[in-house]
Amino acid sequence: MEYPFIEKSGCGILGILRKHGCPKVKFELALRSIEAVRYRGSKLGAGFAKIFIDIGTSKRRVKVFVKSADFIVDIIRTFKAHGLEIMDAGFEIAPSGDDYGSWVGLSDNDEAKVFNVIQNINSVIGHHDYKVRVYSWGRYVDVFKGVGYPTDVAETFGLIEKNPEADLWLAHTRQPTNSPGRYPIWSHPFSAGEWAIVHNGDISSFGANVMFLSGRGYRSFVGTDSEVIAFLLDYLTRVEKLSIEEAATLLCNPFSLSWRLQKERFELRGACLDGPFSVVAGYSDGDDVYLLAMTDRSKLRPLVVGEDEEMLYAASEEAQIRALSERARVWSVEPGSYFLASMKKGVIVSGRRSTKTCPSLHIPLATGYVIDAKSLGHRELYKRVRDAIMAGKRDLLLKNVLGHRYIGMALHEGVRLRVYGTAGNCLANLNEGARIEVYGNAQDDVGDTMQKGSVIIHGDARDVVGQALQGGEIFIKGNVGNRCAIQMREYLDRKPYIIVGGTADNYLGEYMAGGVVVILGLWDKDSSPVGDFVASGMVGGRIYIRGRVSRNKIGVHPPRQDVLQYLKSLVYRGLLDLKVYEELSKEEELTLELLEERLNESSFVAVKRLFHGKHVLPLNVEYRKLNDEDIMLIGHKLSAFFTEFMIGRDLLEEVYASNFTIICPSSK
Repeated sequence: MEYPFIEKSGCGILGILRKHGCPKVKFELALRSIEAVRYRGSKLGAGFAKIFIDIGTSKRRVKVFVKSADFIVDIIRTFKAHGLEIMDAGFEIAPSGDDYGSWVGLSDNDEAKVFNVIQNINSVIGHHDYKVRVYSWGRYVDVFKGVGYPTDVAETFGLIEKNPEADLWLAHTRQPTNSPGRYPIWSHPFSAGEWAIVHNGDISSFGANVMFLSGRGYRSFVGTDSEVIAFLLDYLTRVEKLSIEEAATLLCNPFSLSWRLQKERFELRGACLDGPFSVVAGYSDGDDVYLLAMTDRSKLRPLVVGEDEEMLYAASEEAQIRALSERARVWSVEPGSYFLASMKKGVIVSGRRSTKTCPSLHIPLATGYVIDAKSLGHRELYKRVRDAIMAGKRDLLLKNVLGHRYIGMALHEGVRLRVYGTAGNCLANLNEGARIEVYGNAQDDVGDTMQKGSVIIHGDARDVVGQALQGGEIFIKGNVGNRCAIQMREYLDRKPYIIVGGTADNYLGEYMAGGVVVILGLWDKDSSPVGDFVASGMVGGRIYIRGRVSRNKIGVHPPRQDVLQYLKSLVYRGLLDLKVYEELSKEEELTLELLEERLNESSFVAVKRLFHGKHVLPLNVEYRKLNDEDIMLIGHKLSAFFTEFMIGRDLLEEVYASNFTIICPSSK
């Protein structure tokens, strides 16, 4: 029987930055890494950007897509009309028929003057039919992009043969969503001044962002939402003089930013990004080179970062990093956050509350029926596994796994599958009873709609682990990312379990309807074991989190400023004493429990409406030691977890002696 394969669309993004004193990054590394996720893109666009420091650089490299060499005269004339000079450096790619050429001009004028000329060229000469488009104009940025897969674009520009070096490479493979893919003007990277960006997602704030930029001198857009990100970074750092950290925080637009932004930088609210996005950006100020990776506040697009002794990385999938470095330490960027590193300073902002993970994994000797995945695509690997099982093999070992998708999908009881490497998306989806062990990390979407069986991961797992999990168990020695155990459920005697040795990010147990989740926080006792919005919309099951969890992290709460504004209105109406309001305004956390304790009955009934809705259902939250009922529910699974990962019994005893935050739906 032939099983259907569904490719999940979504662009692939990449950034590689060398550390100070280490060799420059060769282009071959960027190409190898982005081609490791070729399935994320299509023939409709790809590209690269090299970013560098060059003390001798005095001229700005202006790069233009043109349909005909005749337009070069118009471009040079426009520069002269603004009192500027530009030298004709010739074509990288000559125009041919309907295919664009890429022309290069060199100018030693300052950035603001060149910017104004470029806006004029793009908005006047290339306004309607895009026969002319300036797509890059930096001293330290060089962009190569076109129509095709990454290798196609690399061959067009002669990059494979030349194998140029840079301090930072960006790469992109494209799945068009908001613009066609037939012209290179719509391909990534997008560049503005000394910035270049690659993007995966959909910017729903695009209209507001365009209006914001239009009022500040940006007069021409190609119509894709990705372009505005480069323009915003250019404007915020070059014109507003914001630091990269300030600009990144503004663009990420985290939930915690909204009220502060309205008070401090209200005039910049149009620069905030909304919608699902992951962005990798590069920047050079001539003295240092920076790698920036940002994700939206719900983290609806994948993004991981990492580092080894020589380089720093940002990518859509861990497989891209592992294709270059087996030793790299890799972690996820948390929702609404960003990762920032520079060549000279190293990691400046890690992008999460902690990057600690579990101790080195124990890798047993390889035995059983071995399949080498090194030269196989994920479809071929899936077929090899299926054929081996149909031939009677029951103990299979997959080695050299590098982001291969759909491993262990819909396997039945009696099959054991051991995975050596980085398991790709959709591991153990629809599992019907197989035991699947991963000696490494696992990417997104582990155990989706799994019915029974076991998944044992000796490292970390990324986002959306155990979605709609209906039976069996998932044990993860390290950390999990966003939206673990969402829509998890149970039916009759089927009670699924997820146990995590480390920490979990936002939205743990969102819309959870059954089963048991345990977060142990074993590897970093100084960091919160969970992110925000735990158990939002939860209607069934039970969550155990070792340690105290702030009540403001549980469920979805109205912004603090909204609650204070509502309380102030109650003061004006004579329903609340001013002294009580002033005392509450000094509290960092305005939880429903605190308000019930401090307010009179009529005031509490009024303000409670802000806290209840489809995302905020009544929950029972306790902070205590495990009782006999808890031990009956999770004790045998905890023992199995510690045995699987060969963790000492002394640490298990420490867990039993700990206090837990225990969450379940309220019966009220």
